[in-house]
Amino acid sequence: MKEQRETRHHTIVVVDVEGFGDQRRTNLHQRAVRDGLYQVVKKAFDSAGVPWKSCYHEDRGDSIFILVPAEADKAVFVEAVPPLLVTGLRVHNDTHADAQRIRLRVALHAGEVHYDNYGVTSSSLTLTFRLNDAEPLKAALAASPGLLAMIASGWFFDDVVRHTPGAAPATWRPVELQVKETTTLGWVTLPDHPYPSESAIATFCSPGGASAVAPASVSKGAAMVPRQLPAAVRDFTGRVEHLTTLDALLPGNFHKHGGRQSAVVISAVDGTAGIGKTTLAVHWGHRVAHHFPDGTLHANLRGYGPGEPATPGEVLEQFLRALDVPTQKIPAGTEGQSALFRSLLAGKRMLIVLDNANHPDQIRPLLPGTAGCMVLVTSRASLTGLVVTEAAHRLTLDLLTPPEAHELVTGVIGSDRTFNEPGAVHELIRLCARLPLALRIAASRIADHPHTTVGDIVTELADDRARLDALSLGGDERAAVRAVFDWSYRRLSTDQARLFRRLGLHPGPDLSLPAAAAVAELAPIDTRALLVALTEAHLIEPTPRGRYQFHDLLRAYAAEKAEQHDAPADRRLALDSLLVWYTHTAHTAKRPPHPANTLQTNVITEPGYPYPIGTFAEAWDWLGAERVNLLAALDFTTRHQMNQQVVRLADISHVVGAFGDWQDKIIALEAGLNAARRMGGSGFRSVVPGQARGHSDSTSSVGCCLLGLHCCGEYRAGIRSHNAASLDAQFTWVAGAAKAPFR
Repeated sequence: MKEQRETRHHTIVVVDVEGFGDQRRTNLHQRAVRDGLYQVVKKAFDSAGVPWKSCYHEDRGDSIFILVPAEADKAVFVEAVPPLLVTGLRVHNDTHADAQRIRLRVALHAGEVHYDNYGVTSSSLTLTFRLNDAEPLKAALAASPGLLAMIASGWFFDDVVRHTPGAAPATWRPVELQVKETTTLGWVTLPDHPYPSESAIATFCSPGGASAVAPASVSKGAAMVPRQLPAAVRDFTGRVEHLTTLDALLPGNFHKHGGRQSAVVISAVDGTAGIGKTTLAVHWGHRVAHHFPDGTLHANLRGYGPGEPATPGEVLEQFLRALDVPTQKIPAGTEGQSALFRSLLAGKRMLIVLDNANHPDQIRPLLPGTAGCMVLVTSRASLTGLVVTEAAHRLTLDLLTPPEAHELVTGVIGSDRTFNEPGAVHELIRLCARLPLALRIAASRIADHPHTTVGDIVTELADDRARLDALSLGGDERAAVRAVFDWSYRRLSTDQARLFRRLGLHPGPDLSLPAAAAVAELAPIDTRALLVALTEAHLIEPTPRGRYQFHDLLRAYAAEKAEQHDAPADRRLALDSLLVWYTHTAHTAKRPPHPANTLQTNVITEPGYPYPIGTFAEAWDWLGAERVNLLAALDFTTRHQMNQQVVRLADISHVVGAFGDWQDKIIALEAGLNAARRMGGSGFRSVVPGQARGHSDSTSSVGCCLLGLHCCGEYRAGIRSHNAASLDAQFTWVAGAAKAPFR
């Protein structure tokens, strides 16, 4: 074999996975890590303009070394590649379980590499491996909340980093390394959680200065960069789309999406109580901290919670102190404080996280005046005023998806317990309505007690009346579902709170504006403004076609509040108003599709605000939208033996069958027949007025029930259950009148 020898100059990159051999990683986990490692690195290189195919690389199990062609710009590896690696790692980690998540150490050097028949060899390559394995680099990553730690050789720092402003050389720190018998200098940086930029670092950046000054002197007398974000949760789950949306709003990316760099970027994250707004904001703030080298400010505005909301002046004073303004130089008024705050932030790149706001007026004095900074606001309110006047970008959080909810529970209780009780975990997620706070509370109770099974907690949660109690144990209000709901409820006006409670009485899964008006005993025009206020507060959510719905836990909370604050007679009147509206509208809607099989409207009580339906299309649309609610109303009236309402609602069973299955129709018909039996002759005559005699349309209600059951193979059972010749006569008449197929 002909011997081949060649020497080439390369930029040398060594990438290593932290904790790859951790015993918690199975072979499947390690395979997913390796797949993710290559995907992240390849994409970062290609996106930075260094084609992966042009590089020589070898796999070392948990690491890769890459030899980059000499013509590639070395500055790319300290300017463009690090943020691309961080972004790739975030995406990977947000979509994988804990054991498959990745944190990386990256070493950079350059030098001559020798090629022969056996591969490559080089003292420069050996040094790069030693840099990557250095204890100071491992310690830096272990102590960082970020995902990436980098180290450059002394040569690479002096010749590349120091001359690349985009590499933020002031955020690199010198470390001494033992390499065999000699000591060498390396430079460490944390791209997604950078060290403070300090003027004293200039000493290290001057020629020959690196060994003259001890690292401890770097921070001596230097201003501290504020990093005020609270700790992020360890097992953050999901929200990939929301994180991607926020990433796109970063000042460096905003122009790519049509934004103007002359404006401050403001993002308002809203959603209901316990949905995870703060968790998302803090998690994202940590992951993008490297984009804001001048610091991160954070304030809890206390918009919802114990105590009074924070005033803008209170927050501004806190921020000015964090920016090293002496107390005696802080202006007395909010206007002066706000002006000084804007002046200090001019030309800086800072992230300001304003958590738990309740009104735009809390926020406006806290906004920077020039581009480069970004403001992230969280609130249970929609903050429409901020969107309109300040061009804020609204980002609304919804409930977790079922896979995200499952991953959250697994992250808290462990994969073994999830695997052992899959059915119970599924039911736990359902009973917690996929609300992150509720899931975390329930899962933490399981995790904290080894002998408590998932099934045990599910049994507690299965009782609708006790569910909020089970999710509100302990003395920490912030970790109790009822308490965090209370904070939103207390912010409502008297009329808004009354409507919220009345909506909790509705038996169906969603409702329209007219139905909300009926249960509130208000005019629709007055109800609309109150519904808008409740949606702004995320206590009820709008859905397509002008409808509204609760999530299950808020529905239980609203019903609980109604029971606590409204007298039984008032609740009964509200329900009667709702049921009268449903019954009347259903029979009005039934007339166009089934004119021969409809009760006369003068038999049905007219609601205060009837809903007009005149055409077949309008009737069909309404009946299709309300079918589930009509069945829910029928079930509610049956359980409470509201017999008159049951008979009248059962009369619309034709349309129930048209939109659902025959089992639904059978249920409706049987409910009507059983209610008529309970009423007896005098009771039934109270539903059918005296003028409705013989074969009038009025008698068709129960007769149609019998006919429907006959069509379903239930006619004889229906006759026996009523044991009345008069009903048999009614059936005979209705059968003759209804020989034509149902339309």
